[in-house]
Amino acid sequence: MTRYLKPDVHAVAIGADLAVLDIAGDAYLCLPGGAAVLNGPGGIAPGPMAEALGEAGLLAAEPPSGTRAPPAPPVRSIIHEPLAGPAGPRALLAAAGVVADLRTARAGQGLAPYLALAEARSELSRDPDAVLAAARLFWKISPWLPIEGECLPRSAMLIAFLRRRGLAADWVFGVRLWPFNAHCWVQAGDVCLNDDVERLCAYTPIYCR
Repeated sequence: MTRYLKPDVHAVAIGADLAVLDIAGDAYLCLPGGAAVLNGPGGIAPGPMAEALGEAGLLAAEPPSGTRAPPAPPVRSIIHEPLAGPAGPRALLAAAGVVADLRTARAGQGLAPYLALAEARSELSRDPDAVLAAARLFWKISPWLPIEGECLPRSAMLIAFLRRRGLAADWVFGVRLWPFNAHCWVQAGDVCLNDDVERLCAYTPIYCR
């Protein structure tokens, strides 16, 4: 009988191997030779691999709902394009709020508090022109924010900034194997908002927020 990944567990085949992201457990896993265990979206075929995943608490009896497939890889980036014009008071206020958002996320445990920054109580717009304009504006402001970090906090800040301006974009998590590494970035359609496209070619998307 086919079982399914839990809603907060995501997997992707990379060659013959299987990479797994366990959000609740704040962990990535690699199952060498495990790619064949995938059986449709979120499905896990019966067998020793399924038993191992079940014993690890990563499987459920019902298929997950509401899972978003990662978008197609971006083909260009805005980070080398001309910066936006002067930041107005509304943008500066949103940037100040982003600092508080990230400090709240850092006070929590694992990945989940960062992902919460993508949540919003009202409908968010994905209008590409508005999202790209806001991302350029944030790219100009971000060097002055009193927080540094790698891809996770940088992407979290951009997502929080967009949310505070009533906008949303795709927050993509990717992995590579042998050697293992994880990375995340923000994109709108086929445009990456905070990284070089050439860098992202090494990663296979595993999850999209």
